[in-house]
Amino acid sequence: MVNFDRRSMMLGGSSVLLLAALGGCEKLKEKIANRPVRRDVANLAANDPILEAYRDAIGQMQALAASDPRNWIQQANIHLNFCPHGNWFFLPWHRGYLLALETIVRKLTGENGWAMPYWNWTCQRSIPAPFWAAGSVLNYSPRSATSSSMANASIVGEANIASIMAQTDFELFASGAATALRGGGGFQGVLEQGPHNYIHGFIGGTMGTYNSPRDPIFWLHHCNIDRIWFDWNSAGNANSNDPVYSNFQLSGMFVDGDKNPLAYQVGALILAPLISYRYDAPAGCAPKIKRLDDAALKSLLEKGSSARFRTVESLPPVATNVRLTEAAAMRQRFSVAPDTLKAATEKAMETRLVLRLDDVKPDSMTENFFVRVYLNLPMGATPSPNLPNYAGAFAFFVDEGHNHGPLNYIVDLSETVERLRNSGAGEAADVSFELVPVRDDDAAKMAASRSVLSVGAVVPQLVARTPEVAARPNGQP
Repeated sequence: MVNFDRRSMMLGGSSVLLLAALGGCEKLKEKIANRPVRRDVANLAANDPILEAYRDAIGQMQALAASDPRNWIQQANIHLNFCPHGNWFFLPWHRGYLLALETIVRKLTGENGWAMPYWNWTCQRSIPAPFWAAGSVLNYSPRSATSSSMANASIVGEANIASIMAQTDFELFASGAATALRGGGGFQGVLEQGPHNYIHGFIGGTMGTYNSPRDPIFWLHHCNIDRIWFDWNSAGNANSNDPVYSNFQLSGMFVDGDKNPLAYQVGALILAPLISYRYDAPAGCAPKIKRLDDAALKSLLEKGSSARFRTVESLPPVATNVRLTEAAAMRQRFSVAPDTLKAATEKAMETRLVLRLDDVKPDSMTENFFVRVYLNLPMGATPSPNLPNYAGAFAFFVDEGHNHGPLNYIVDLSETVERLRNSGAGEAADVSFELVPVRDDDAAKMAASRSVLSVGAVVPQLVARTPEVAARPNGQP
């Protein structure tokens, strides 16, 4: 049993105490020990009480007056109007959103121990069968995916999830620092720009827009994103303890099952999986991680880390105002001096070499696609995520008319550089980065001249991995 002392913060508002001082309160300790369990939907029968309650709650929420903040459309409008993307509030905001919905489901159904199930798309790459049942509120339309569609393994498969879990920098994992929910800076980290964005586009239809919570699968998707974040912490990775992050207040958006306003502090939400809910034991294709015990994890989450994502050096832009198309020769080649790259990778223990893509703009109404990034791909080679040259990918979750500010992406090149050097392929006379748009449905073809994407600037950067590495003026050795 983990003891939470009086420094623990409230996780909620209007007398809803999800985190509280536990000194001598055995009843509260017992409640935390028996907190609701979020389970893998793949292990639930179609008539499992968890899914039955979810269907019941959705039906009731759809029938509520439009003025009721618990109404299904009203709940989706919270996401439409407030959701942060492309910054470090992305994960805690959606955690609070899930917690609030769980209180509504419990109130409407009377199932006080109910918890949102999660869809582990790494193990089950098709939308779960209950979400296709005829006449069910879970069978939402429109969707682009069908019951037989399979999510791309290079994005959601075990190898890529393991790579995401191996990222030790909080901002590269969880998205970049910002001062506001929207428009306050930031960039998309590997979890957001990869599996998160991709699954929204893969399902398509309403899920491809900021109205995505109207589709009941949205909540299971984000529950899985939250599970991965908790796994990342459980493996010994700390969140930022920057006060701008941990003291940020999420208020004026969420309500509980009684329609009372809920307010969350980011620093309190970080502790929620130890207080308010837990995940079932990993099974199947779950990544093998060595988990901290609860006491060590609580300490890690409370302390956080002062390590910050710092630009140590920005190399000259390798390209500006790039247009990518689906033409046969669709790869864009950028070059960086080999000696510069070599100097960067010699500092691998202190820094990461990343490729920053600023002001990325997918063309409106472009069919679903994502972009793979390669390093030193041989001329004439067929691009494949199985090649040692593959550095990663980024996908898109963009809703026309709801601007979050410029889309900025960062792809960590360090492991690819090391892999190529160790194989003897990293000392070529020319070092190149290539961006390859990929159709999610290989059977669908676009016109050869069709443009799909513009990139304002592509900039290689050295970024610090530890707080001890001091930032240097751009271009200075």
